[in-house]
Amino acid sequence: MGEMIIHYTKINEESKKEAILSSGFLLERRVATLLRKFGYKTITNRGFFDLENNKSREYDVYAYKDVEVYGAGSYGIYPTLICECKSNSQPISFFIHDEEKFEPLMDEVTVSGIPSKIWKRNKYISVQEFVDVLNIHHYCKPVAPVATQCCTYTFEKGKYWSASHGEDLHETERTLTKALENEIDNDYKNMTQWFDPGEIEKEFTDLSFYYPLVIYQGEIEAVYVGKNDELNKNDLIIKPCDHIQYNPEFYSFYNNEVISYHIDVITEKYLPSYLKMIESEMTIIKNVLQEQKQVVIRSVDKIITECKSLEKTAKNYRGNLEYIF
Repeated sequence: MGEMIIHYTKINEESKKEAILSSGFLLERRVATLLRKFGYKTITNRGFFDLENNKSREYDVYAYKDVEVYGAGSYGIYPTLICECKSNSQPISFFIHDEEKFEPLMDEVTVSGIPSKIWKRNKYISVQEFVDVLNIHHYCKPVAPVATQCCTYTFEKGKYWSASHGEDLHETERTLTKALENEIDNDYKNMTQWFDPGEIEKEFTDLSFYYPLVIYQGEIEAVYVGKNDELNKNDLIIKPCDHIQYNPEFYSFYNNEVISYHIDVITEKYLPSYLKMIESEMTIIKNVLQEQKQVVIRSVDKIITECKSLEKTAKNYRGNLEYIF
């Protein structure tokens, strides 16, 4: 019996460089570098636990920034980015909703920490309502086209192009929503530190605002579909864009129900403008918290008093700290 000989071509250095440059590896690095220039602390390849599949996973970039509210040492608010970075050689196309069908939802602006709820007029309201996210946050008054569907393009058998549901983006979205829920839950678990006797006498806020984000190295597009029952090429308008507000629905393993998430999809070149938009939103929220300081501090005191009155020391105060919509 003859010896089997396997012939293969070893990749050369030039091909290695081309492969690396066309991948998403360097994109993660560039994104993290830019975030640090804007004052964010970053962690790349951030790990989290996937409750659905019962295993450890990771996402590309975790970043947060400290925005002081009541002065140094009083903690503050934290814009927190949960990012996936994707390399695409062909455009990703998003099918755009009619503007009149857009329904702003305050709870899509996700938060964690203290105070996630505010005591006002003898009842708790969400901090989202308190700072009026409906009028100041881009999730609620879209500054970019809004979509719930997308497609990618494949050159089939070297003969023709086909459009298919963006499975890769769908998996990316699911990763981000799971990572988001994990970050929120961990943040509430870490709130136990504020119930130490040496901490609870301080005036403080410790509140994170989350921004799930997909950053594409290549092009993204908005597809506007005409309202005719029988569509033709003239009923499709395709426009290049740098920012899509994406609204998928997924089952939440923390809420035990299907909920709507908000994910921003942007191009790499748009990231500086995107960060400036977040900065503007955080400045408005900061100003509201400063102007209403007495209400905020009373709410923090009340929340802490309620947590201290629990019969046993809680391992996770989420049920007492979080506002349930």
